Amino acid sequence: MSDAYEIRRYEPTDRDAFLELFETVLGGRMGTDWFAWKYEANPYVDHVPIIVAERDDELVGARAFFPLGLAAGEDTYDAFQPCDTMVRSEHRRRGLFTRMTERAIERYTDDVDLYFNFPNHRSLPGNLELGWRVVGERETYYRIQNPTAWLPALEPVEPIARTLASGYGSVRDRLADAGAGLERTHYDGVPAARLAALAETETVSAFHVVRDETFYGWRFENPLWTYRSVVASRDGDPVAALVYGRRERTDGPTTVRIVDALPLAAGTDAHRTVVFSGLLADAVRANADADVLAAPGEVLPRELLRAQAFHGDRHAPLKWAASPSTHVVRPSGVDPDPGDWRRSGRRLTDPSNWRLAFCELDSG
Repeated sequence: MSDAYEIRRYEPTDRDAFLELFETVLGGRMGTDWFAWKYEANPYVDHVPIIVAERDDELVGARAFFPLGLAAGEDTYDAFQPCDTMVRSEHRRRGLFTRMTERAIERYTDDVDLYFNFPNHRSLPGNLELGWRVVGERETYYRIQNPTAWLPALEPVEPIARTLASGYGSVRDRLADAGAGLERTHYDGVPAARLAALAETETVSAFHVVRDETFYGWRFENPLWTYRSVVASRDGDPVAALVYGRRERTDGPTTVRIVDALPLAAGTDAHRTVVFSGLLADAVRANADADVLAAPGEVLPRELLRAQAFHGDRHAPLKWAASPSTHVVRPSGVDPDPGDWRRSGRRLTDPSNWRLAFCELDSG
């Protein structure tokens, strides 16, 4: 049965079929502007990095990738993040996921240094079977401003639930640090050159996305989201920045993500709490009408997040409503000892060797 399928590279004439497949399998109607941003305009490759499965001239599966530049200290790497993986329901359990992944690994052996991604509990086993290894669970912090966005059963009492959440958040907001008197400047969009210059002031030893003008000029052009930035300065010199994105939806909650935070690693938690407190407070105030705000637990101090009414999804009560993801990694090619995968002298499966926000995600 599997011999009836052709596993091949994406071709430009596949675009409409890919978008139709996306809508059918993943349930979202994505436009050509989204596809152009995510795949055709990606500055880290010169082609569309998608492997497809075809049968009888019908596109029945796809395994796509989101290329990024990674760095650890002074070393840089070409990385692929698997994304938008889909197989039509009537063609599942026929090995297409495996065949498409193996074809991609073979194709990019000499072009990609490593793969990393964040599968949920349903897709994690498939990644592990194909050689990925777990780095750790990724913790996201949520500020729930409309509880019915998480628990639809509360919809009949939405006014009461929203009032309680708003009151709780307001108390936390009054207790939060005001930002140590730093001057803050707000931007519609992302000031690419300014943020790239700020990122260049620190050397981050852990694996992280390279934040240069190329990255900032492309990453935040996702047409599904609206981005804003706030930069903190002292004596005219930028010392910190946050980027947050907002997505308005008619079929789900209005979501805001804190997608980037600079500096990425410098300073103690106490220092970072002071530097970021005003920036985070500004982002919260600017999105008081949003249903949910999400922030990465790895790059913002957890005490600061808790002080501003964010709660982690690895603990009650959010662990019962959220679906945490797992960070996994796989070097290109084959390494004999997965327990000792290293790049730049750092073990890839050690979570302390990674510094990730949300801007590494293929969506949002």
